[in-house]
Amino acid sequence: MIRLSTATDVLAAIPALLGFVPVQSIVAILVGESDTDNAPRVILAARYDADTDVASVAYQLCGIAVREQATGAVLTAVVGGPGASAALDNMAMLGDGLEAHGTRVMMSLHTAELIEGSQWVNLETLERGAVPDPSTSAVAATMVAEGRSIETTRAAIAARYGIAAEADARPAREAFRDQGHDFPRATITELAAVARSREVPSADLAARVGMVAAASPQLRDALLSLAHYGAAEAHAAMLLVANQLRGAARVQTLTATGLFAYLDGRGAEAGIAFDIARETADTAPEADTGLLDLLDVAVQNGIHPHAIAELVTIGVDVAQKLGVEFD
Repeated sequence: MIRLSTATDVLAAIPALLGFVPVQSIVAILVGESDTDNAPRVILAARYDADTDVASVAYQLCGIAVREQATGAVLTAVVGGPGASAALDNMAMLGDGLEAHGTRVMMSLHTAELIEGSQWVNLETLERGAVPDPSTSAVAATMVAEGRSIETTRAAIAARYGIAAEADARPAREAFRDQGHDFPRATITELAAVARSREVPSADLAARVGMVAAASPQLRDALLSLAHYGAAEAHAAMLLVANQLRGAARVQTLTATGLFAYLDGRGAEAGIAFDIARETADTAPEADTGLLDLLDVAVQNGIHPHAIAELVTIGVDVAQKLGVEFD
């Protein structure tokens, strides 16, 4: 259970909840009643630019709060310098919107940086203090125990999605000629084995996965079955594949990568994957973005991962029809 009863609890937990240390940001944490005790449960932790368009953000966040029956919210402005005043105004308007929709703002905090020793203030009570070391928080310990990393910046996460050397497609085309209709089954089966053993996909396998992903939405859906063996494992393997691809193949594999991150509870990283997939699609007009559009809406509206896990079930069904066997 994540407990956010004090300002220091909140400030120490934010990097772990987001997966990175935010800067020049407004962070909103929605909480609801616990199913097991009286401690609040975290429904959503979302980060917005400090100079964000408050109207659009408030519309989305208030909608999530109402839908998920949030009982409270904690707002934090992590911003210093000349932009701090405008950011605090934006955060106050966001709080007003939440209150108007029945979600009580429990705390409104401000700090210039989320680093140990930085001063914070509770804007409601004027209580002040120093930010503790976020790396020692209970939430951070839980994330590390689960094998998740906490990056120093959002850009550090985005850097994982940089383009690597492009996989040579010629061996993949030869494999397709040799295997014919069995090509998708063989490719998905091999990728699943690589993901389960946490191995690094070869360039040859990456090229073959790219061919399957770009061939049709149905075959792309079959690749979503990879999460049957674990969303974290599927994400790690598909990210390494996507970084070796270009064009429509990269769009589809990045979309799958983002889905796996979302299913693994890493909403911020999913958003990054979808943003890069969208940028890639702008230069690949032949790429189908139907699934990307759907998942973008899901992330923006804070749809619970359980609600889109059905996509994996559909993927398993499609893959089984191709002859892929699952344990």
